Amino acid sequence: MSDLIRHIDLPIKIGFARLSSYGNADCPQSEVKVLDDLEDVIEGKHVLIVDDIMDTGNSLIAFKKRLEKRNPASVKICTMIDKTFRRCSLITPDYFGFRLSDGFIVGYGLDYAENYRALPDIYVLDSMDREGSR
Repeated sequence: MSDLIRHIDLPIKIGFARLSSYGNADCPQSEVKVLDDLEDVIEGKHVLIVDDIMDTGNSLIAFKKRLEKRNPASVKICTMIDKTFRRCSLITPDYFGFRLSDGFIVGYGLDYAENYRALPDIYVLDSMDREGSR
């Protein structure tokens, strides 16, 4: 998000929410949990949801619907990675950095069970890394 906002030449206000559909697993669970909700008033405002990865789409569609109940002027989705292989719903990001079909992505802030966030680049985690063999 910090890289993105440096390229937006508009007055913006940033709010944060935290969702969880993975927990400590490497595949999404059925229930999307809102761990920290957006506290700002968004009625009548244009809202851009910025996320790292759109995978199944379940988390983003659930959060978008939640925000739309608060009567914003619009809600758009921007994701760094549009990962299409496990897409479960008819949702696509309005904006994305790049598209990827499959693979568990880590680094550059992305994690697996709270590990690998500090890697300076984006990597596909292989199954050995997920099993703790490496």
